[in-house]
Amino acid sequence: MCKHILTVLLAVVSSGALAAWVDVGNNENTTIYVDPSAIQREGNLAKMWHLTDFKKPNRDMGEPYLSAKDQFEYDCKDAKSRRRASSQHSGNMGGGKVVYSDSYTSKWKPVPPDSGVEILWKFACVKKRAP
Repeated sequence: MCKHILTVLLAVVSSGALAAWVDVGNNENTTIYVDPSAIQREGNLAKMWHLTDFKKPNRDMGEPYLSAKDQFEYDCKDAKSRRRASSQHSGNMGGGKVVYSDSYTSKWKPVPPDSGVEILWKFACVKKRAP
């Protein structure tokens, strides 16, 4: 019974049903969202999930997907970022079937100025949130 309850809770959390996604930027092809309540800070580091919602289906090597969730870790002091985990979803806003997922840590890279990564870095590291 406990195993079933845990499975249901994990499905709800991973589906993004509890996420309060906030639009932080968009263009003609995509909209990027973050969940400010889920930002984790420890010293100069911050971890944050962002969701990229696509207007048209994308395909890397597998099935088409309309959204992707990525967890990045940011070095707030030295303006660097690295990817920690990723998933691609057949539906918009992280919905539908998971068509790909992985959890590996990429190497640290500098945050490029005037980029989407810089917007996310600032949101994770600089943006003031109400207590």
